Amino acid sequence: MATGLEFDSYSDGEPGGRNWVTAGSENNRQDDPGEQNGARRFPKNTYFWVGVLLGGMYWVLESVIHVVFFQEGTIQTQLLSSDPHEVWKRLLVAGLLVVFSLYAQHGINVRRRTEKALATSEKKYRTLIEKALNPVILFDASGRIHEINGAVLQFLETNRETLATTSMYHLIASADVTETEPDRDGSPLLGQIEADFSINGQVKTLLLNIVPLGFASADSELFFAIGQDFTQRKKFERELHLAHADLNQIFQTASSAMRVIDHDFNVLKVNETFVSLSGVSSESAVGSKCFEIFAGDRCSTDECPLVRILAGQHEIEYEISKTRKDGTEVSCLLTARPFVDSDGTPIAIVESFKEITELTRIQEELRTERDKLRNILFQQYEGVCILRDDHTIEYQNAAMEAVLGDCLGTPCYSSFRGTAEPCEKCFMKEAIENSELRRCECETREGRIYEHTYTPFVDIDREPKVVVYRRDITEDKASRTAAIHSEQLAAVGELAAGVAHEINNPMNGIINYAQMLINRERDHGEVKGIGNRIVKEGERVATIVASLLSFARRGAHRKTVTSINALIDEALALVGAQLRKDGISLEVAIPPGLPTVVCVPQEIEQVFLNLLNNARYALNQRFPQGGDGKILRIEAREIEGLDGPQVRVSFRDCGTGIPPDAIGRVMNPFFSTKPKGEGTGLGLSISQDLVRKNAGNISIESTQGLFTAVNVDIPEITM
Repeated sequence: MATGLEFDSYSDGEPGGRNWVTAGSENNRQDDPGEQNGARRFPKNTYFWVGVLLGGMYWVLESVIHVVFFQEGTIQTQLLSSDPHEVWKRLLVAGLLVVFSLYAQHGINVRRRTEKALATSEKKYRTLIEKALNPVILFDASGRIHEINGAVLQFLETNRETLATTSMYHLIASADVTETEPDRDGSPLLGQIEADFSINGQVKTLLLNIVPLGFASADSELFFAIGQDFTQRKKFERELHLAHADLNQIFQTASSAMRVIDHDFNVLKVNETFVSLSGVSSESAVGSKCFEIFAGDRCSTDECPLVRILAGQHEIEYEISKTRKDGTEVSCLLTARPFVDSDGTPIAIVESFKEITELTRIQEELRTERDKLRNILFQQYEGVCILRDDHTIEYQNAAMEAVLGDCLGTPCYSSFRGTAEPCEKCFMKEAIENSELRRCECETREGRIYEHTYTPFVDIDREPKVVVYRRDITEDKASRTAAIHSEQLAAVGELAAGVAHEINNPMNGIINYAQMLINRERDHGEVKGIGNRIVKEGERVATIVASLLSFARRGAHRKTVTSINALIDEALALVGAQLRKDGISLEVAIPPGLPTVVCVPQEIEQVFLNLLNNARYALNQRFPQGGDGKILRIEAREIEGLDGPQVRVSFRDCGTGIPPDAIGRVMNPFFSTKPKGEGTGLGLSISQDLVRKNAGNISIESTQGLFTAVNVDIPEITM
């Protein structure tokens, strides 16, 4: 049963004509058995032997005719012994019959070979057409489809039965046709036809090339149409067109000025931003040399972007000065990249320009301000740093680095305080959270006191940070504390002077009354003994009051010639009772004839008092219950100093001593080895300042757990 319309072979039906027949599929078509086996039934020389047979039959027939009609002998004589003329005639006729048979045999063999070759050729071409990837259609002038291949069915997504009832004209009319190359005679079904078919909701494009076959069937002329599926190509063309349109839109609307330049420095394309920036119209720019329009200081040099890109560089970016059409200069950031073909070979370059004239001006201003700020920060005597909100130090100036070392990236609490955890009350966090300045004081392990000022700000990276101004206020605070202490001492001195004055009057009366009792008693009775003790103790009270009055006289603060012995005696008069109460053995070794010194007596006496109190505290710490080793030794001797002869006074106690890591810091303000609340940390610092004011020097020697010796050197008076 036929599955559709197919083109069958044609045969010579009548001279000069060809017959086209409709048949089924190739599987139902069989060759004629007679044609298939004819070569076996009729050997190649069949007609030769037929000619020989006919010649023999003619020989016999001629003999019979001569015997029957002409009464010329017998059959035997006619067959075997005829006259030469008769034999020649018979042989001639038999030969003609054989020749004619050979000629007929040759014609038949040629025809058979031709038919076989045509059948084989038809089968080959039928197979080629059927298996061809391109759609193939054979139709006549009336539009009737004679032949199609599988590619047509696949493209149209239909079957042979449906197409058997469809006209070629109807098929073409159902599509959106574009006649790309019409035939010269104007026939709509000749030449190249591009047809868009709507198939199952999808548009497919078929490019048909229709040509006449050059011969006609029994009814009409035949046409041959071979097609090519252009669906994907059309899709790619549309996508390419859209991409090109998008690219051109992007190119034209780009915020940066852009132009495309070929190998010969010809400008191929520019965008509107380039026209606006350069002042050169698109018509004037395209086709011109790139160095003729919007020229720069690197044109015609080895730094030309085109030269460098063609030399193998993939991207170029630098700042350049360009000249507009009106002659004005403009600063641009130039970026150049290769424009490559499908093989990746650079065929042109794309230059983009971003005007940075204003940006350059702003950057220069920022650079100037940055340099100013950097100079201010680096020239600061105080430390300045920037902290992130995670406590890490992001920046430090030279003053900060000189004190703390390189602490970039380290936590502030580790660098400032030497701790492993953030401060319980973090002023940096408070400054950021409240957007307000915060100030606090920070004490280091060395006893230095720093004032920290936290100023919050938001950096360019949108991260909240603080600027820390770190100022060492140890000396300032010590000075303020010393001033307060001095005022307190002045108030105590004034009070002591008033009290001493009030004590002196009744004490003088007590001494006088006691002396009167002594004078009345002539013998050494009990009353006289009591009177002597009253006078002695009264005089001791008077001496203490006199020392207190001497220490309280702070008005002049002038250097005078003073005896070291007198200063030590006055200091011991004030604290001697406390030393005896604490069970401290006092050893004083002052040689006679010790030279006098030049100093402010009250200041040196205050130094001695501070050293005596420190020695008393150290001895009480080591010997809280007393003991034979609880000794304080005071020595004085003459030494030769760097600036001349001096008197050295040494206070040596056998107390707790000073730890080795603290001996270099005990002179610092607010540093103290005493527990919190038991010392201000200003005693030795103030003592050092007072000794230096009097052109002297103070030094310390100590071994922890054994002793501490403090030496005070005061210049002698030189004659």
